[in-house]
Amino acid sequence: MTETQNNVPWRIEDGRVVLLAYRHRGRDALYFPPLPPTSPLIDATELVALAGTAALYSFTVMHPSPKTGKPPMPLGFADYPEGLRIFGRLMYPPGRRPAIGDALKACLIETEDGEIYAFEPLEEGARR
Repeated sequence: MTETQNNVPWRIEDGRVVLLAYRHRGRDALYFPPLPPTSPLIDATELVALAGTAALYSFTVMHPSPKTGKPPMPLGFADYPEGLRIFGRLMYPPGRRPAIGDALKACLIETEDGEIYAFEPLEEGARR
């Protein structure tokens, strides 16, 4: 499971961000994020790239304290057709509100704490 040695739950494939999940060998259930390479369970699991298009399941907008000077931050759950629901930031264009069912793709954003994954709409008005 060398893909997660840098401790990020994604990889870049053909120029796009692909989130990684794991499953225990011989089982169907998927889990996110992948286990760290130092986990004693790592040899009994396999990585699974989430290749399907995610759909926005639910969302909210977090409003940080005005003292921070930070803008509101949309957060949401993305449902993957592989049967996994993943929580993350939503990166919508200015003026566009998230809508349940929006088709989403994973992207990478830079934060104060480093690079993280987030979700952005596939295209204006795209629905699953």
